Parts: sequence; C-alpha cells; structure tokens
Amino acid sequence: MQSSLETNRTGRRSVLPRDAARWIEARPALVRWLLAGPGAILAALATMAAMPLWMPAGAAGVNDIALPILLMPLLWAVPFFHAVLAPNLVRASAILSAVILVQVAAVLVSLA
Repeated sequence: MQSSLETNRTGRRSVLPRDAARWIEARPALVRWLLAGPGAILAALATMAAMPLWMPAGAAGVNDIALPILLMPLLWAVPFFHAVLAPNLVRASAILSAVILVQVAAVLVSLA
C-alpha cells in the first residue's frame, strides 16, 4: 500500500499529490510569480477579513477593525517574502494555500 504522501525530487515528503508537485517543480518561475503576486495579496486580504473574528475589540471597540487595516503591509510582506525566498516551492504552495483556506473558511463560518 502506498502512502498518501509522495516524495519529491529532493527526497522529502510532499503534502500535495504527485501530479501537482511535478507541475510546481516543472514551472518554478510561474509558480513563484503566482505565489508572490496574487497569492500574497489573497492571503493578506483573507487574513485581514478574518482578523476581527479572533482579535479582541479593545476599550473603544475599534481595535478589531483598525488593526487589520494598519497591519495590511505586514500581512502582505510575510507571504510575499516567503514565496520569493522559499527554496521548496511545493511546501510554500501548500503553506500559502492552507493559510488562505483556513482564513476564508473562518470568514464563511462566521457569516453562516
């Protein structure tokens, strides 16, 4: 029986299916561009939208709204530099996808 985790060309286990990992490794410039551009913006916006759910309101009741707006450059810079500097693009893709999915799921659950 084969494990659900496949090994990539460096011998490490990958959390993505074999075909997705091959596609990412075959097109590193495109994947890095997609992760650093639209992926970083989407992760920052999703985190910004989810922050009022887990951030306390503060004494005036506006900290949960104002801080995500003020922290937007930092929320964008972290996934951007991770995507640009990560040596393992498969892992970077999995991490950024997980961050986006968790934050979007939190917003959708709160809206339901």
